[in-house]
Amino acid sequence: MESKLINRKRSQLFIHIYGALSIFHFLLNQIVDSNAAIVSPLFGISSYFLLLLLITKANERTLQYAILFAMNLYIFILNFESFAPITLVYFVVPIIICALYNETKPLLFLGLVTAIEFVLFLTIYDRFVPGASLSYIQLSIVVFTSSVFFLTLLHSLYFSHYWKQLETKNASMEKALLSKEGYLQLFFETAKDAIAVFDSEEKIIAVNPAFEELYGWTSEECIGQTLPFYPLENALAVKMRAQQVRRGKSYSLLETEEARKDGSRFFAQITLSPILDDSEKIIATSMISRDISYQKEAEKLIVQTEKLKLAGEIAAGVAHEIRNPMTVISGFIQMMHHDSKHPFPEYTELIQSELDRINLIISEFLVLAKPQAATLKVFSVQKALDDILLLFSSELNMNGITLIKDWEKDFQLNGEEHHLKQVFINLLKNAVESMHRPGEVRVALKTEDNDMFSISFEDTGKGLSEKELNEIFEPFYTTKASGTGLGLIVSQKIIQEHKGKLSISSSKGIGTVAKILLKQTG
Repeated sequence: MESKLINRKRSQLFIHIYGALSIFHFLLNQIVDSNAAIVSPLFGISSYFLLLLLITKANERTLQYAILFAMNLYIFILNFESFAPITLVYFVVPIIICALYNETKPLLFLGLVTAIEFVLFLTIYDRFVPGASLSYIQLSIVVFTSSVFFLTLLHSLYFSHYWKQLETKNASMEKALLSKEGYLQLFFETAKDAIAVFDSEEKIIAVNPAFEELYGWTSEECIGQTLPFYPLENALAVKMRAQQVRRGKSYSLLETEEARKDGSRFFAQITLSPILDDSEKIIATSMISRDISYQKEAEKLIVQTEKLKLAGEIAAGVAHEIRNPMTVISGFIQMMHHDSKHPFPEYTELIQSELDRINLIISEFLVLAKPQAATLKVFSVQKALDDILLLFSSELNMNGITLIKDWEKDFQLNGEEHHLKQVFINLLKNAVESMHRPGEVRVALKTEDNDMFSISFEDTGKGLSEKELNEIFEPFYTTKASGTGLGLIVSQKIIQEHKGKLSISSSKGIGTVAKILLKQTG
């Protein structure tokens, strides 16, 4: 408890002791004839009631000075009424009380006042001349000794009990504080989000286990260091944010791209906050980071699904209407082309090839429409791949492309075999058409985790840039002169219908890998 509250408790005790002694002095006058003091006890009783009024109204320091002033004045009046200089010793009582307050300034002030009063009684009022009877001197000594004894005894009893209460309360508060610190430390250690604390120079003070797991740095590597846990191209933006946080600004649920120790990147949602002390001064900053890569992937998948849905709706509504006039146009073009008198057969041949191209686009487009009831059956994935590779063997030989088959083992799949063969054809065509010179195509069939297996088509073609890689699943986007831009999006839809995943990875000038993940049957 604060010292002001303790001193107020002392003041209340001293006021009641002062009142009790004043009443005792008044009663003593009625019993002992040698006691000549009359005004001082009456002053003491009246000032006691005045001090009681001040308990609730005055502040601690004012109440303290009022008590000391009343006691000193009481003893000053007593010495005017006394018969002997022995009563001067009573001036020690307010000095003892002042010392019990543990205050230096009031004690010095009271000591100075008491010294002046002593000089007055010594020089002007001549109170050091013996004249009182022995019984008066004896009574004064007994009363003074008893007063000091009871004053110190009551103070000791009252405050020993009071200090025990304080010790119990402090122990409880200390236990609660330790418990609170324990809970905070437990929260810090077990939080699923990554937490890091930085000093004013952006050096790391503390990290939790989730930070170590997410970013890849250990606590020993982090403490006292400034680490690049963000892509280098974002360094300026990160430094500007850090400066803003050190000035008191907070960032909540900010989506950004972060970097791990191994250089890999991930999307994160971060919260940046300043840490303030009791005087509202910023002493550190904190960062809470959450990996939202899966969330981003889910959002991307939702967008892709919406695109597929939109393309399907367009296909269902438009393809039929286009094919009817296309059939008529194609019939007349063929008639004109086979007419021996037709002067421009090269034009009709070009028109017919373009019509065939439009028909191909419509055929792929119709796959995006609402699927009809598929005929599911368990089939051998390796046999389906062998069928497709046999179909492409002559084309691969003609282009000088080496085919490498890497079968770990055969896998059984419950699905629509013809649809999946269409996916294999699309991916193999992309691999072959990406190579303008003799190269190599590797088709692999391998076991993956969680009862999954993968089918990958790896080529040594020209590869794709990062921009092209981000757009290859967009409808009608193609890098080929004669492509429709629907092959990959159709393939992705078929794989999704089989509860699988199609991913493309590529490096410009090195090659491309198309990988299908599916769950095996049985």
